Amino acid sequence: MIENKREVKDVVYLIALQGLNYVAPLIVFPYLMIVLGAEKFGYIGFSLSVSQYLMLLVDFGFNFSATKKIALSKDNNEEINKIFAATLLAKIILLFISFLILMILAFLVPRFQIYSTTLLIMFIMVIANTFSFVWLFQGLGKIKIISMVNIFSKILLLPLTFIFVKDSADYNIAALIQSLVYLLGSFLTIWILLQKKYITSWVTSLKSEIKKELNAAYPIFLSNAASSVYLVLFVVILGYYSTPDEVGKYTAAERIMRGFCFLIFTPISQAFYPKISSMSLPYHNNAIELTKKILIFIIAIMIMLFILLFFFSSPIMHLLGKDYDGTDTIFKIMSIAPLFIASGGILGQFGLLAIGNDKDKKNFQKTYFLAAFVALVSVFILVPTYHSVGASISLLITELTVLLGMFWYNKKNLFISKQAND
Repeated sequence: MIENKREVKDVVYLIALQGLNYVAPLIVFPYLMIVLGAEKFGYIGFSLSVSQYLMLLVDFGFNFSATKKIALSKDNNEEINKIFAATLLAKIILLFISFLILMILAFLVPRFQIYSTTLLIMFIMVIANTFSFVWLFQGLGKIKIISMVNIFSKILLLPLTFIFVKDSADYNIAALIQSLVYLLGSFLTIWILLQKKYITSWVTSLKSEIKKELNAAYPIFLSNAASSVYLVLFVVILGYYSTPDEVGKYTAAERIMRGFCFLIFTPISQAFYPKISSMSLPYHNNAIELTKKILIFIIAIMIMLFILLFFFSSPIMHLLGKDYDGTDTIFKIMSIAPLFIASGGILGQFGLLAIGNDKDKKNFQKTYFLAAFVALVSVFILVPTYHSVGASISLLITELTVLLGMFWYNKKNLFISKQAND
C-alpha cells in the first residue's frame, strides 16, 4: 500500500478520530437507554430515524456525486465554486421540502402525534446537516477537518446529557442536546470554510447548474431513498405496529451494531473514495486492484467483529437493564449484518460509483430498489407478528440482498474484466 501512503495514514487517523467520535455515543446512548427506559428511548429512536430519513432527502446523493466532481476538479477553483454554490442551493430547496414532510408526519398522522415535540426538536439535525459540507471537504481531501469538528462537538456537548438528563421525563432535553451537537458542528464547519477560503467566490445565475447537480445526484438519491426503507423506515413501521418500548429495544440493538460497523467502514470509505474516484479514468485497473485489496481487508475485520458481537451480545444487553430483556436475541440476529453492510458498501461505493460509469450508477440504483422491495415485503410480514425481532430478521435479509446485488453487478468491473493498465 506504499502508493497509497497518504490514504492509509488518513484511514488510521480517521479510525483514531472515529474511535473517539464513537466513544461519546457509545457511552451516552447506553446511559440514555438505561435512564429513559425502553419506552422513552423509543421516542428518541423514532424521531432520530425520521430525521435521518429527511437528511437522506436533503443530502440527495451529493455526498457521492458532488464529492466525485470536486475530486476531479481539484485544480480548477472556478469549477469548484460553481459546484459548491449549485449544490448548496439545491440542498436548501430540499430542506424546505423535508420540513413540509415533517409537518405532515407530526401533525396529520394520528399514530405519530405522540412523537411530535421530539420530532420538531430533532429536525434541528436536518437543518444543521444541510450546512455541514462533508461533500466539499471530502472531495478536497480534507475529511480529517470534518472528523475533528464532529469529535469536538460531541466531546463538548454530549456530556451535558449526564448533567441535565436524570429520568424518563427528560427525554426531550436529551433530544435537544443530540440536535445541538449537529448545530455546533455546522457552525464550526462554516467558520473553517470562511477562514481557509476553500471557496473563493459565490457563483450566481445557477438555475441550470442546480438542475445539473440534481440530475447527477438523482440516481444515487433513488438508491438512498430505497435503502432508507430499511435503514430508517423499519423504525417508523415498527413504531406504527408496535409500542415505543419495542422501538426502543430495536433501536438500541441497531445503534450499537451500526456504531461498531461504521467505526471501521466509514474512515476507509471517506479516505479512499476521493482517491479511487480520481484514479477511475487515468488509472482504471489500478483503481480496481486497490478496491479488491480494501474489500479483502474489510471482510477480514467484519468477520472478527461478528464473532465479538455474537458471543458478547448477552453481557452487552444485560448492562442496559430489565427494560431491555430479550434484546440479546435481536443483537445476535444483527451481529452478522456488519459483514453484509461493509462488503456491500465497498462494492457499491467504490466498484460502481467511484470506478463505474452511468450504467453502473443505474445498477447501483437497481440493487437498492430490489432491496427496498425485499425490505417492504419482509417487514410487513414479520413486524406485525414478531415486532422488534421481526424487524431485525427483515434487516438481515435486506442487507444480504444488497451485498448479493452489489457483488452481481461488480462481476465484470472487479472480478472478470482486465483492461490494459496505464
